[in-house]
Amino acid sequence: MRLHVIGGLVILQIAWLPTLSLARSYNERFDEDLTLRSLPDGKLLAHFDFTTHVDATMAPGSQLLDYNLFPKVIGQVLQQYDVDEMHLTFSQGRWHYDHWGYPPEQSAGTGVELWAWMQNHTNIDARWHSLTNTLSGLFCASLNFIDETLTTQPALSFGPDDDATKSTSQLRFGYLPHENVCTENLTPWIKLLPCKAKSGIASLLNAHKIYNSYFHSMSIHAKRQCKDNQCTMELKQAVVSVMDPVRDTNRRDWSLEDVFARVPRGACPVADQSLIRVAVNDDAILSPEPTMKGKDFTMYDLKQVNDSLDIRMTWAEDTFHYPLASALPMISAHRYLTGHGQERGGIQVTLQNRHDAPVLIVYYDSIPWFLKLYLHTLDIQVVGDDDNAQHDIVEQMLYQPAVDRARPSMLECKLLLPARSTVTLSMDLDKVFLKYTEHRPDANRGFDIGPAVITAPVLNGIDNRTMRIYTDTLLVSLPTPDFSMPYNVITLTCTVIALFFGSIFNLLTRRFQVLKVEKE
Repeated sequence: MRLHVIGGLVILQIAWLPTLSLARSYNERFDEDLTLRSLPDGKLLAHFDFTTHVDATMAPGSQLLDYNLFPKVIGQVLQQYDVDEMHLTFSQGRWHYDHWGYPPEQSAGTGVELWAWMQNHTNIDARWHSLTNTLSGLFCASLNFIDETLTTQPALSFGPDDDATKSTSQLRFGYLPHENVCTENLTPWIKLLPCKAKSGIASLLNAHKIYNSYFHSMSIHAKRQCKDNQCTMELKQAVVSVMDPVRDTNRRDWSLEDVFARVPRGACPVADQSLIRVAVNDDAILSPEPTMKGKDFTMYDLKQVNDSLDIRMTWAEDTFHYPLASALPMISAHRYLTGHGQERGGIQVTLQNRHDAPVLIVYYDSIPWFLKLYLHTLDIQVVGDDDNAQHDIVEQMLYQPAVDRARPSMLECKLLLPARSTVTLSMDLDKVFLKYTEHRPDANRGFDIGPAVITAPVLNGIDNRTMRIYTDTLLVSLPTPDFSMPYNVITLTCTVIALFFGSIFNLLTRRFQVLKVEKE
């Protein structure tokens, strides 16, 4: 039995356990964190992080039936479809690596990304299809459009957190670059939190402010590991938003009230940890006094705050001067379309390594079936400070050709980028003539192509973690028929028929009589 106070309401929570589950033991933990960082161009980065962890001891092969902090709907999805790991991200906007550095979350591509490691059982494709349909209804998104034409099975990218998962599971990856993100996706996302948006850090998730930013992403990372009689489930929910205080006031000063139009009033009652971290800036004044101070961050513990907390950071300047120079990332990637016309073209990728040592990366790209790639036209050029730079940089390559209306093309390359070098990959392609029923309603706009993903090591010399770098999405113009012609034909035909039919019908039905006019 627990007593909670949420939003001024006293809630008595009683957990009833079945008689057969008395031998089981559960250990749950919920943490909420918010990290605020002022970016060099005056914008503010807000990173929300909510983590729910469950350790359960149960009989081998049994399912977790008692849920408290962990959302039951996510637990049932993981158990129903035998999912070991699931990663779902909704993003909108463009992440500027040249100005903001690397994002705090792995995924930063525009659109919706879904990939999952599913156990090696029969009908894995059917379970993947059911998973996308279930998540589509759960988050009010178009995830059901991730069919076989958008699904790939990467072998070198998107590895699991646990290496043992690779031997017992298979990976499925899907991307929707044209999917928009709105409050219909945020509302069910917030309902997965123990306190919803009633208290704690989640109360700052104001949809009007989040969706009025330059970039925002909303992600869910769920894991399930069961071994012997021990089962562990973890759910991480994250929101990343890049806001612009300078746009309204010409100053980079900010406060929680100005940025989110809300302030937190204490922590979530069931949270074990509730912290707001603010990046240290020597040129700014931070108020009120933080609870804890560190080397890079100052922290506020909401569990020690009984009243509303409005954090404010100010600079001693009248106006903000936009910096012309910015720190370029060590590894960057850009992808372009080449050629002209609506029949043929090409794709070109530029990879830059600004590090003083060679870097081993993995390049992943999925191209829809209506763009026919020619692998024999693949050309790799290396330009570096060292004239003796290694030009044979491809260590491993995996290519899956496309099948019309069945699967996309997939290219994975393990590349060794020389130090201080620029590597350019280019390929030719043809654009397919689609059936008129396969065009989108806005056919003349074009088709969106998902971003390429570069998996690179974190160059800090501390651990072996990896990061993912996303290129921009592409907009491809395919051979498009004149969809206005049917309208013109129908209009002209209807006009002719109306005039002809009206005249003939008038002549056939009208009675002509001689009218004699008598003189007075």
